[in-house]
Amino acid sequence: MVHSTDTETKRRHERLPLLTLLPRSWMAFGRAPWRCVGLAALVLISGAGLAVIGQDLRQFDNAWLGRLGDLTVLLSLVLPLLPMLALLQLADSLLPAGESSRLTMPWRWILRQSLALLLLEALVMLGGIAAIQSLSWALGQISTTLAGLSVILGGALLLSWMFSQVLALPLLIHHRHRALQAMDHSRQLVGGNALKVLALLGLITGLNLLGLIGASLGLLLSLPFSALVLMACCRTQTPWRSDSRRNMLPT
Repeated sequence: MVHSTDTETKRRHERLPLLTLLPRSWMAFGRAPWRCVGLAALVLISGAGLAVIGQDLRQFDNAWLGRLGDLTVLLSLVLPLLPMLALLQLADSLLPAGESSRLTMPWRWILRQSLALLLLEALVMLGGIAAIQSLSWALGQISTTLAGLSVILGGALLLSWMFSQVLALPLLIHHRHRALQAMDHSRQLVGGNALKVLALLGLITGLNLLGLIGASLGLLLSLPFSALVLMACCRTQTPWRSDSRRNMLPT
């Protein structure tokens, strides 16, 4: 119980090292640039490549080819998860370990927990949308104004929850959390660093928009750099501790 209380207190005071994200990520990228680019290429091929093939198969009049095209498009949504997880793990290994105890977990365990995390987040999101629709329909029988307010408030709450989960997957990989632990840790970390997380999302969005220039070939660089930035966020700091001040410098 005491250990759990200490962990909760530490998490409430975690701070994102926003100023050192780019230097750390650049130095880590320089340690294995071709491995990062190769995994980014796998992400793009397994995603965009399969989607294009599926769309082409749908153009044929043959019913079986149409179903194969639907299956290929579905695979293009799921299959990129594998190289994406590998890219995040590589980024985590290239960055300094930080203060966390790095447990060695099998690949199957990480994949299982990552799938469970994505499934839980998808269920919560779909459940929230269904609840908003049901509530707005019920209130619509009384007043359209109340129905509109319920949609606005429900949508704001759902977006707020989605925002609180943006770091769940990186935290799961770095700290070897289980799915629910990663969701709770992300909620606490984002809650204490909301403005920094907004800046982080803007940085990652800008990097990948730049990566779209030049027939999307820039994504081969922006995707691994985004993964490194996300994993660097897991090296949090507690400002009043002397060892955290040492960690502020890129190493």
